[in-house]
Amino acid sequence: MKYLKQILSIFTVSIFIFSCNSPERSVGMTAWEGVEDMKWHIGTKSAVDIAKAMDAAWQSRNYDEMRTYISDTATVTASNGYTFESVDAFIERRKLNDSVWDSNGSTFEWSFTNLFSVDLDPSTGGEHVHADYFGTYTEEGKADNFRVMNRYYIIDGKIVMWNSYFQDIIEETSEE
Repeated sequence: MKYLKQILSIFTVSIFIFSCNSPERSVGMTAWEGVEDMKWHIGTKSAVDIAKAMDAAWQSRNYDEMRTYISDTATVTASNGYTFESVDAFIERRKLNDSVWDSNGSTFEWSFTNLFSVDLDPSTGGEHVHADYFGTYTEEGKADNFRVMNRYYIIDGKIVMWNSYFQDIIEETSEE
């Protein structure tokens, strides 16, 4: 019995020491002024869930719900470099695009290819969520495939910065 107590004591102390000395999971670098010495950490599921919910609201054209995921003071920059003067202007542009596409019978569809969150300082809040998509725009029977990467900066459950990047997929066509 004496040895069993010693073994359990050593095991308990070992677990405690190991848990306190486990390496921190961080990697990478940034050149952003003032945080050059920081490394990236894995983000949280809650930030990823905000991006998923935003995407679901957009796909279902629920503009009021979309608005709930974006901060009133958010900066939204489109893939062409245009920065919207307000979140309302961004939402109105989405409505206009959907209206035009509906009127000419075109479709605009997309789905996630990957989605993840990283964070420079988990102790302060705010996460960088990367959402990559594959999409297809179809008009008059012709499909144009593309990739989009949206980068969201999310603080307290709201998107405060949204940058979008676009890549057209050039596909070979047969010459007849």
